[in-house]
Amino acid sequence: MLPEIPAVTAYTPRGKALVSALRGLLRGIHLWRGSRWKRPPQYFHEDPRLFTKKDLLFFAYKYYFKPTLESDNREGVENFFAQNPPIFSIDEKIEIISEVTLTAAGDLMPYEWIQKRFCPHLWDDIADDFFSSDLTFANLETPIDITKPASLVPEVMLSDMNFNADEEMFDLFKGQEAKGKRQGAGSRGFDILSTANNHSLDMGEQGVLNTIDYLEHQEIAFTGTAYSAEERDNFPIIEKNGIKIAFIAYTFSMNQYINPKDKPFLVNHLEVNQPNINLSPIKNDVASARERGAEFIILSLHFSNAYQAYPNLHIVQNTQRIFSECGVDVILGGHAHNIQPMARYDFICPFSQKQKAGFVIFAFSDFIAYDIFNGCHLSVYLKLKISQYTEGGQKQTVLSNVEAVPVYSCGVYYNKNKRDLRLLNAKKWLDKIKKEGKPDFMTDWNVKELRALMAFYDGYFGKNLSIQP
Repeated sequence: MLPEIPAVTAYTPRGKALVSALRGLLRGIHLWRGSRWKRPPQYFHEDPRLFTKKDLLFFAYKYYFKPTLESDNREGVENFFAQNPPIFSIDEKIEIISEVTLTAAGDLMPYEWIQKRFCPHLWDDIADDFFSSDLTFANLETPIDITKPASLVPEVMLSDMNFNADEEMFDLFKGQEAKGKRQGAGSRGFDILSTANNHSLDMGEQGVLNTIDYLEHQEIAFTGTAYSAEERDNFPIIEKNGIKIAFIAYTFSMNQYINPKDKPFLVNHLEVNQPNINLSPIKNDVASARERGAEFIILSLHFSNAYQAYPNLHIVQNTQRIFSECGVDVILGGHAHNIQPMARYDFICPFSQKQKAGFVIFAFSDFIAYDIFNGCHLSVYLKLKISQYTEGGQKQTVLSNVEAVPVYSCGVYYNKNKRDLRLLNAKKWLDKIKKEGKPDFMTDWNVKELRALMAFYDGYFGKNLSIQP
């Protein structure tokens, strides 16, 4: 997956020993299954609750040993992205009556590195651009139950891991420590977060409720979890610059957990990593959003398969059905711990019966996290422009522009108590290094990793982009 560097790179002696042992075991598996696992198995779903032993083995193989660079169906998947570049524009003759800009990013996760002592420069490079939009969005992939201690993700995970973040970590997520270094940005950082993901139930039912309480106290909108059925149906519709935008969220899995039978509203769960699913829950939500006055629908989906360059064919087909059967405008994909492509998809809206242009990104990758899998160290954030104009006496609200900004998570490990993690504009710093050499805060390894990650970006994510950051 990553030219010239291994799939995973541990940083402590213990971590390196564990990773070396695991890769040694998987080397034998590679001789047995490697040629078959160049492509993911058909209908691979990545739901731990439904894993077979073979599924678990494949998951370990692509994480620790060799990520999957090819799709399970070249004609249906790779050609789909090649033929559907995410190009959006409006005729210059059309008079725009209103616009909203949205910055959208990937997963916020409670890794061991996400502590203030390790992140004094986390936001320095990208905060001004990231927080410059009218709205900001990401996936909060952890409970924030402040009645319990933080549960920090260790260097090497060898068993089930139940996440939990604390207030210090959330300040880092929302850019609080960079607040005084940028102009025109409020203290909230994020305006809306998805809370539907595979770690939503890690702190149990009460953890879901305590997270809701915390976000409400922070005055941050959220979507995907709820106190009650009534609250669940009252997902946020945010009005900005006169445009009403609905935010809906679902997750394909909650790892080993499921909602209590009498409380299906706690977390929006729909097995979107399975083929031929019933999409009526999403369609009903979109219909409800339209009835409540929403003019643009954004669906956050925690789905797709990690450590793969492409989503599986059945997952691509599910997104096509979500557009054509449910009528959403944008699908923002979380979960897969490396970037996966984005595309435009033209379809006939089931509500208006008019042709629309939908947009999907299958994976942003991890935004604020730091895993030993090197592919996690490159993410993208998107700058979306939503425009409104009048046609035939009726308002039309459309996506008019998409800009992708690749971000490198630059981590330097000095010792257990001294580390430095920064979010860097990957293209800017790659160009800067070519002209001026390595900056003092980076190591030779960081430069090598950045080059490899951007080679992957150009080869798999950016090659169908006609518009560049």
